[in-house]
Amino acid sequence: MPTINEIKEQTIVVRSVGDFTNAIQQISTMRMVQLRGKVLKSRPFVEAASAMLTEVASIRNSMDTASLLKMEKSNLPKPHSNQRAVIVITSNAGLTGSYNIEIYKKVAQVLETEKDSDFYIIGKKGQEYFAGGKFKVKNFPYEVPENFSIADLSRLVRVFDYYGQITLIYSRFINTATRDVVTTSIVNPVPDTDANDEKQPGKYTFEPGINELIEGISSKLRAALFQQQIFDAHLSQFAAQMVGMQTASDNAKTLLGELQLEYNKQRRKLIDKKISEVFAGSATWAS
Repeated sequence: MPTINEIKEQTIVVRSVGDFTNAIQQISTMRMVQLRGKVLKSRPFVEAASAMLTEVASIRNSMDTASLLKMEKSNLPKPHSNQRAVIVITSNAGLTGSYNIEIYKKVAQVLETEKDSDFYIIGKKGQEYFAGGKFKVKNFPYEVPENFSIADLSRLVRVFDYYGQITLIYSRFINTATRDVVTTSIVNPVPDTDANDEKQPGKYTFEPGINELIEGISSKLRAALFQQQIFDAHLSQFAAQMVGMQTASDNAKTLLGELQLEYNKQRRKLIDKKISEVFAGSATWAS
């Protein structure tokens, strides 16, 4: 059974941890609130951009040989190669609950079909985890700061043209208490292959033409889409951190209450012992 001094030491430690987790929770809440509006407002644009990229991919894949030769002569971007890549977004810092663990589990599932792909890991925690040798990671040299602009993504976005397909794995924000680890494409979105949809005309008309669109717009849409998905991952991270730190703060308060109760019990026993000693001494003097 711990002594009074040991209980005091434990109380000091638990109170310090509780204050720390409470501070982290408040910071995460502030960051989440600031980013949530930006992410939710831009989602409709990103979803429309993704649909447009899918339409572009569908049209581009159906182009005949003559059209492709015309693209080569005009120095327009050539169709992508068969090489594939996987980009995984993790956190730079810890104390995020099960945020990163959920992503690692999703990566383990994707590896079954993407073993020959190049891997790009964003986030220090993910880089540390995958560098341990559990998975064969070919590339992860890219850092994205917490407060980033689209210019910070330019180095990574440039590699898009080297791959025919890039799968992005990240945690998507749903609400404060819920998130979902998703996989999506950010280079050549896979068109819907439903038989009924194949008979329908395209949803978009491209002006002045598909080649000019591919040259001037596709890369920008991909960069904007990628930026939105990283923002979404950060928002999910802040929400996970806020919930995790709230749980830790609540546990600290509960433990402080238990320690205070144990302290009172030990203090009461000490007082009772002193009182017993006084009565024993009084009885000896009386005799």
